[in-house]
Amino acid sequence: MSEHKAFTCLMSIDGDFLPNSHSLDSSVETVKRTLRSMFALNSEFDIPVGNGLLCVLSSNAENTVNTSLTVTIRLHRNQNFVSINIDSCEPLIPADCNTLEANDLRGLEAISLSNNTMDKLRRQLSDALGIEVEKIPVLKRGLAVPNYFSSSDERVLEYDFEKILFNKRSSFQHIRILHSKTLGNALLLDDLQNLADSDIAYTHSLMKYGEICYEGKEVLILGGGDGALLHELLKEKPKFVLMVDIDEMVIESCREHLRASCGQVLDTLKSDNYEIIIGDCVKYLEEFAAENRKFDVIFNDLTDIPISTTADASKHLWDFVKKILNLSLRCLRDDGKYLNHATGAGSIKALETFEKLLTELPVKVKFSRHSAYVPSFLENWVFYEISKCNE
Repeated sequence: MSEHKAFTCLMSIDGDFLPNSHSLDSSVETVKRTLRSMFALNSEFDIPVGNGLLCVLSSNAENTVNTSLTVTIRLHRNQNFVSINIDSCEPLIPADCNTLEANDLRGLEAISLSNNTMDKLRRQLSDALGIEVEKIPVLKRGLAVPNYFSSSDERVLEYDFEKILFNKRSSFQHIRILHSKTLGNALLLDDLQNLADSDIAYTHSLMKYGEICYEGKEVLILGGGDGALLHELLKEKPKFVLMVDIDEMVIESCREHLRASCGQVLDTLKSDNYEIIIGDCVKYLEEFAAENRKFDVIFNDLTDIPISTTADASKHLWDFVKKILNLSLRCLRDDGKYLNHATGAGSIKALETFEKLLTELPVKVKFSRHSAYVPSFLENWVFYEISKCNE
């Protein structure tokens, strides 16, 4: 786990559930009394803010535990809501805890103690207010290695990345490869989880491994710069695989740091049964369509489908998805298969929009979907098999 410089805990009180004996304003006073008793806070000031109040509590005494502890309480009268932010550069500990012993704690022990302290505070607040106070587990701040990312449906995910192996910006995107004790090496592009050593489930699900025969087939991969799909496909004895990826830096970084996934396939760009082209797949699809070049299988291993379904927010992304689909279908043999990943199973609206798009293509298609849990995504991922309706 990456070293951190500070802790943050977030709590909240929903005034809609307060008993009649407590008003929103009186609940703030209860919170302050409870905090002062647990942490020996001796500095306080209140600031009226709009239709609410901002309270700040801290400790300025050198002989107290948690000298870096600061608490902000925000009263939102319009929303009938109180938010509590607790920040400290030291483990979050009660005032009666041994200062020296607590400050000697590092890593998991410090986090565990901080979480236990916040659980104790939440219970005390809940008992005093007569409701269940909401608490988010302690967050680590100032991490040497980033550990917080989001799921496809915008949920916060925490990882155990502990080392940065690669961190550069190409002409197209921000490329990072991070090491995790549980996931191995993981590729992230523009802060989106792309592939980790642990993610054979992603590659096999995209391939429909064991269900589709690739022996003797001509295959086109759009994207796939991490090399994992190409590596697994070549084991199935295809006639030839052509891969087109626009970002050479992705290929170079994965060649060095993602070898558990890509093997040796990125060591050379051309062999007797595959070729890797550095270029824009749209340009090559247009050329293939003009030449009437056909493939048995086309993989779309490019970007996820957009999670936003509103026209203004992501119209250009949906236009790109549609363009790739239409061009690929022109390059697909009548009995061929188009395989692509989509997004997380929780992005229901995006998946519905994608399936609606499939029904509106100029070429009539049939499709099926399946999903698999991908370890580095920390969620179930949805994949599609699409083929032409030859009626």
